[in-house]
Amino acid sequence: AILPTTLGRRAVTRGSPKPNSMQPMARRTGRLIAFAGFVCGSAGTVSATERSSTPEESCALQVGAVSRHAQQSVEERLRRESDEVHVTFVTDCRPHNAWQAELVFYSAQYVGQRGPITQILSGCTPERRHYLEQRHGNLSLPKQFKVAFVPKFNDRSSTVINKVYGFDAWYRQSGPERDVVAIIDPDFIFLRPLTAMLDNAKGVFGWEGLARPHKVVKGVVAAQRWAMVWPTHRKDPWMPKIDSRPDNMTDSELMAWICSGSTTGKSGCSGATIEETSFYQSTGVPYLAHKADFDEWLLQSWVDITRRLHTVYQGYYVDMWSWILTPLHHGNRQLAITNLALRDPDVHSNSYGDLEYWAPIDELAVSACTGSMDEFFSNPALPPFVHFCQPQEGLWNKYWFDWGHEDGTNVFERCDATLSNQGFPELLAGEVLAKDRRHEFIPCFVRRMFAAGLKRTCAGRPAAQLVDAIAANFTL
Repeated sequence: AILPTTLGRRAVTRGSPKPNSMQPMARRTGRLIAFAGFVCGSAGTVSATERSSTPEESCALQVGAVSRHAQQSVEERLRRESDEVHVTFVTDCRPHNAWQAELVFYSAQYVGQRGPITQILSGCTPERRHYLEQRHGNLSLPKQFKVAFVPKFNDRSSTVINKVYGFDAWYRQSGPERDVVAIIDPDFIFLRPLTAMLDNAKGVFGWEGLARPHKVVKGVVAAQRWAMVWPTHRKDPWMPKIDSRPDNMTDSELMAWICSGSTTGKSGCSGATIEETSFYQSTGVPYLAHKADFDEWLLQSWVDITRRLHTVYQGYYVDMWSWILTPLHHGNRQLAITNLALRDPDVHSNSYGDLEYWAPIDELAVSACTGSMDEFFSNPALPPFVHFCQPQEGLWNKYWFDWGHEDGTNVFERCDATLSNQGFPELLAGEVLAKDRRHEFIPCFVRRMFAAGLKRTCAGRPAAQLVDAIAANFTL
């Protein structure tokens, strides 16, 4: 999904890029300082052997003289804790989603994500299912990276409801293999392992004086903050966008009906304020929740609210609005945080700053276009995901490849492609001249990931040779 253009985003300029000529020692120091900030911000999860007797002494020691061995220790801990999470994402069966799914799996394998990952495919014909199963089996992936198949749910009025209904069908026919379940989109790339820990959560608005959760356990639902509702202290009632209003319902009656199924039903949606929604519910993928919550209230309500909301709103965000409404209905707050995914460098609130945690990218000494990709992968200061849903000013656009194709091979399979093939002229013509580190990051990083994915599956073939310069010596 992408943000509505009416949300009034404001560009942020952080100055010109830092030079790429810094000595290796300086680059390593910058990475280690970022690592020390991560540890100092999550002292509760660091073992006694990694910190001194007090948090203050620990931070001073780590920032002043943190070792590469200690950083590797934290990176290994992230990989180990990632086994606690079952990651899922729903797609249809078209080639456009197939290559994106392969990038999800490749990047997860690269960072060492140890827990199960399941691509839930909705609506495949028997022939397409057989083809995709064979393709997946040939990707040399860990055995816990799987595909599952569910019926078709999208219809002419919506292309996104299969996320909700597809996840629900998979959950009931197979179900998660871990207690913590994450829902992402196919246009995600892992930057580091995803765990259930929330110690390093950034941008958590409104929890001052409250016991803020530090891990996804029963009763804790966490998600990436989205600008669906801008942070504000307005106390007036809130309701999502709708296309129609059945039976002349009032706003309060409509909210009660969408959430509870009755205009007089008891629901936290009816009295929801803009402030409450903007601080605690304005979220998007990734979603993380405990299996017990999915079982007891979250999943069934998400499905039911989606079904009712879809009768009055057929827009692109129906699954997101219904997720927002579900905890509202039950009177539960989400932990809406800014450092689960990077998607848009210009998502900024005048009052609360960046709605995504771009600070570590701003401080990088290397460019995502030409620098070592190891500066980004498994860096604990960065969010776990890049979300490349938005076109990047002619520099990157996921719709260049296989969009509109209903069947056949995906771009990672067409290894004899030439410059004239779909998407390649645009990809190869793009020259990134961004104004700062954050604005160059997503187009450069995703272009290099795409090129590395193509090189992995088409090694030595013409398509791989076309993108070799873009990959810039990076391989998956």
